[in-house]
Amino acid sequence: MLMRRLRHPGIASTLVALWALGTASAVQAADWVVQSAASEIQFEYLGDGVPKTGVFERFSGSGSFDPGDPSTARMQLSIETASIDLYDTLASGFAQSAEWFDSRNHPEVLYRLIGLSLLDGKTYVARGQLTIRGEERPITSRIELEIDDQLARARGELVIVRNDYLLGVGPSAAFVEIGPEVTVRFDLQAARAE
Repeated sequence: MLMRRLRHPGIASTLVALWALGTASAVQAADWVVQSAASEIQFEYLGDGVPKTGVFERFSGSGSFDPGDPSTARMQLSIETASIDLYDTLASGFAQSAEWFDSRNHPEVLYRLIGLSLLDGKTYVARGQLTIRGEERPITSRIELEIDDQLARARGELVIVRNDYLLGVGPSAAFVEIGPEVTVRFDLQAARAE
């Protein structure tokens, strides 16, 4: 219910790719730092058959990108599971519980970017690994990247199957019906590292 923004195995999974791309000819190889205040990670899911939304309020990340060889792009994004906001205090607390994100024992969702490949224009395929509740899965998604000398922006979405990450697989399933997939949409901005 809280993961609606990720699709396959990789929530932020494509987030890393965001700054890595852009107009290769105008950008030098560089390191980048995610600007969380200017970025957003949202998700969508079905709760009792009704579309619902949420966000993660705290996350951080950094990475590197060489416009001459996108396949070497790397990034790591950490999302604090306790920062989930379902726009309802009770629901948000439930999402942090042991049967869902288990924030006490698994305080972060981790996404690692392991490479990009150009599709066309500003659209890339991002390959990464997504880890939730200690369950790591490969994830591939499309992202749109814009980059200049100082700033980069990556936008896209992915879908995750929550059971792959043991999200909501306990007795609570008898009280609330959450759809099997969560769609995650991200808009990440990054600044060139000093």
